[in-house]
Amino acid sequence: MRIGIDCDGVLRDFIPDVINLIKEKHPEHADKILEPTSWEWESWLPFWTEDETEKFVFEDNYERLFGPEAHPIHTSAYDWPKLVHWAKEQGHELVLVSAQRPHCEEPTRQWLDKWGFDFDEIHFTKLKQLIDVDVLIDDSPEKLDTFKNRSIERGSPICYRQTWNQECQKKYMTIDRLSDIMDRLFG
Repeated sequence: MRIGIDCDGVLRDFIPDVINLIKEKHPEHADKILEPTSWEWESWLPFWTEDETEKFVFEDNYERLFGPEAHPIHTSAYDWPKLVHWAKEQGHELVLVSAQRPHCEEPTRQWLDKWGFDFDEIHFTKLKQLIDVDVLIDDSPEKLDTFKNRSIERGSPICYRQTWNQECQKKYMTIDRLSDIMDRLFG
């Protein structure tokens, strides 16, 4: 089985890193940050327009947010060696399927290397449904829905629980940490 795994929100603790960086660089906004309940920037960063947030994240601070300094989700870093061992024993392949912007791909590769996230394959694409994987572990409601409806392999979406994907948690198998798939999906 080919297991597709997203990066941001599954391996890399992207949203908390964004929040912490805003608090560091713009303390005047610290008390205005809301709980992220969607991928829509303006719904939880109401003090900036979408363009201002995109500039802060993808232009001014992309190396810090996507490169080796970025933080992993602690349970994902902890579970990774166990997951790799299990996948090899069971004959499964671990495939990164991540929608990175072109200038964020190299910092992401450096980040993966630093934290030891070695994959059998790496795919940077927004069209995750076109990648040959049997399941996709992701935190994005949009990506999970598209994968469910258009996967070339008729793959199964698996929701990685986050505050911004509560609706998906009702629709799809949901995990709290990567190691959950070893028992929940494959018994």
